[in-house]
Amino acid sequence: MEYMRLIRKRNFLYRGIVLLTILSLALFVSIFSSETSAHEEEVLKIVDNEDKQEEIKIHFVVDNYTIQDGDTPLAIFQNQMSISYEGSLLLVKQIQDVFDITRIKKGSSFKITKDTDGNFVSFSYDINDKEELVVKKNDTEYTVNRNLIVFDIKQSTIHGVVEDSLYSSALKFGLTDRMIMEIASVFAWDVDFTSSIRKGDVFSLVFENKYREGEFAGTGDLIAARFVNDGNDFFAYLVKDEKGNNKYYNEEGKATERLLLKTPLNFKRISSGFSLNRKHPILGTFQTHRAIDFAADTGTPVETVGDGTVVYAGWNGAYGNFVKIDHGQGFSTAYAHLSKIYVSKGSKVKQGDLIGAVGSTGRSTGPHLHYEMYKNGTLVNPLEVQTPSGTPISESQKPILQKNIETFKEQLL
Repeated sequence: MEYMRLIRKRNFLYRGIVLLTILSLALFVSIFSSETSAHEEEVLKIVDNEDKQEEIKIHFVVDNYTIQDGDTPLAIFQNQMSISYEGSLLLVKQIQDVFDITRIKKGSSFKITKDTDGNFVSFSYDINDKEELVVKKNDTEYTVNRNLIVFDIKQSTIHGVVEDSLYSSALKFGLTDRMIMEIASVFAWDVDFTSSIRKGDVFSLVFENKYREGEFAGTGDLIAARFVNDGNDFFAYLVKDEKGNNKYYNEEGKATERLLLKTPLNFKRISSGFSLNRKHPILGTFQTHRAIDFAADTGTPVETVGDGTVVYAGWNGAYGNFVKIDHGQGFSTAYAHLSKIYVSKGSKVKQGDLIGAVGSTGRSTGPHLHYEMYKNGTLVNPLEVQTPSGTPISESQKPILQKNIETFKEQLL
């Protein structure tokens, strides 16, 4: 009797642990919306029947459910997919071994497939824009897989002319937000998109459109691009590196990315340029001004123009709150009059990292960023100096680049 009591106690504790595990997963999710869209899909199956083949049409009902507040995975599998309590327990554990279902958020949706009798067949959930979680029922068992999403890819070519801003003009020519950002990202080292865009600038690009089950599913890679800014012609061609990462090169095989970006913030105007004889707005004397002053509202984010190490972060007399970064290869940059500093001395930063906010600290007449660039210890004009390009294309990949130039340059022109 004592032995049986211990067995029952152990089983009770085991079920309690399982239930607590399931309840801990409950925080992630929500009840599915009752307003779901459903449609039938027809699958043609060929069945051998002695001397002849029969065509059997199998119908499935596909529902798309949107996640709301209030439910658990266990309840969802039971109520929405008609899976038993025991089966739901096992399925939660199976899924958790492949994908952390607590990462599924409110507003996401599942695609649930059932046969016409209401029996669960499968469900899928897009983990990101490249992978999906797929659960299928095979007899009494379930298979759980994390699969790459299969897209149909079609190439598109668009040519456009800037009428006012690049963004609004590109939208008029049918580009998505994502593809506009791709253009700006690829040419960011050669073109200052915050201040140098001109009416009449030209953009051309070849890019991928993705389709899934016949429906548009967004844009893919930017394959080739051309941007004409104030008469200067820039080209970029995609070549994936050995790890599958996107890299862009010009026709000479130089990487479009450079050591430093053109500017560190989105500014209103240049309030004071690089000069060897400028009248100081406070002191009234004529002095050199080997920097660029960018007028911007207090609090405007300031980003580092390149990877590097913070060598100074703090108060620096007339400069006010001041940050200086060593980027290597003889280059360093400095950012003055900041209202806030978000880095500390010795910090490692990546190009585009937030390092501070525009202010008017120190000797300043109003909110602006005082931006300096040093080359081998000497102050230089940030808007004129050409910083080093990234790693040039490897010898083994040059044939790929040449083929892309031959294939796409005529389309870009």
